[in-house]
Amino acid sequence: MRFRNAEREPWRPRVLQLLAALATIAATVIAAPPAAWLADLVRAKSQLRLVDPQGTLWQGSALLAVSDGRRALLVPGRITWRASLGGSGFPGTTVELRHPAALAPVRVHLTWGKVEVEAGRAAAPAAVLSALGAPFNTVRPGGALHVEWSSLRLERSAAHGEARLEWRDAQSALSPVAPLGDFLVVVKLRGAAGDVSLSTLRGPLHMEGSGSLREGRLAFAGQAFAEEPMRAALLGLIGVLGKRSGDRARLQLGT
Repeated sequence: MRFRNAEREPWRPRVLQLLAALATIAATVIAAPPAAWLADLVRAKSQLRLVDPQGTLWQGSALLAVSDGRRALLVPGRITWRASLGGSGFPGTTVELRHPAALAPVRVHLTWGKVEVEAGRAAAPAAVLSALGAPFNTVRPGGALHVEWSSLRLERSAAHGEARLEWRDAQSALSPVAPLGDFLVVVKLRGAAGDVSLSTLRGPLHMEGSGSLREGRLAFAGQAFAEEPMRAALLGLIGVLGKRSGDRARLQLGT
């Protein structure tokens, strides 16, 4: 019978320790993936950014920002999330989001190939529109945004629901006239397509138009003009909003 010399195999305890450590790390990552993973996913899929993510994929927090691809504009306050399997009779994963801008917790239900967002309301400074690029980054908007939405259902190639966005006490760094007015954007999603409308609720500046959403692309056309006696004071701003024709500007967006 031959006996192995333990001194010739000093690597065994070390290998076992290394394997145990790797197993512990793997179990930790699977059970509690870092919040940075979520930040990377959000960055890849949208213009939103999660800055300084902390915690895990299941429970964490981050600063929320909107990016135009070159810079990110922070939304005041920290967003927190908590995910749980099932909940309220829902078979998938439920995520509860909290942020100072949201007037109540926002609950999102996830299943394979489908996302459902419960109805809710939120508010934010209009300055966040600057992160969307032209013409907002030139206009440098002020005022407040108020948004409310019905229950939304998003599937692989379809979306259903309605959202209303009000820009209240609108202002611009390019105009001495303030406020410019209140404006309303309504988005209606109906399967593979959607409708977008813009209207003026009040104020010396009028903006109106309509458009459509097809396969994630927006086609919008409208016009902007001013009431007397503010017309002369607003012609410069109107010229920034779109191509001028007389005292009006053509509003056109396409992605």
